[in-house]
Amino acid sequence: MSGPPIHLDPAFIASPDALLEWLRSAVTWDERMRARKTASFGVPYDYSQIAYEAVPIPPELEVLCGRIEATLGFRPNNCLLNHYADGASSMGFHSDDIAALAPGTGVAIVSVGATRSIAYRSKADSSLRFHYPLSHGSLLYMSDAVQREWLHAIPKAEGVGERISLTFRAILK
Repeated sequence: MSGPPIHLDPAFIASPDALLEWLRSAVTWDERMRARKTASFGVPYDYSQIAYEAVPIPPELEVLCGRIEATLGFRPNNCLLNHYADGASSMGFHSDDIAALAPGTGVAIVSVGATRSIAYRSKADSSLRFHYPLSHGSLLYMSDAVQREWLHAIPKAEGVGERISLTFRAILK
């Protein structure tokens, strides 16, 4: 069996250094989660038992929403950010809640900072596993089919530096 039907563009952002610097300086991070810091822009979003209120999407992220729409065919109305301070910050195997997403959409992830792997494990056969590098400036898209059939995780990675993932969704209001 082949891996999950993802879309991966390793060079989606032309100048990822500028985006990383903007995120470092402009974002006020929520520290309620132990494993990593988070922030949310756009429509309200409930994530991992934390409720994020509506916050306007800044122009720097609206540009990415437009690029995602041109590439994937849907315009996100929420961007949830996960800040991984180093390789000890991780996320266990899970699948995202797709019930709250607009039909025919999924989750688009833009990664900046250190390259980290995203791991996939089949829900039907846990021995089926795949890893893909999320490089600085990359875009990964997971459709609702990927969420139904696969679990994904960001494993720990020794000696790796800071990474910020920007997860874009079209949430039903």
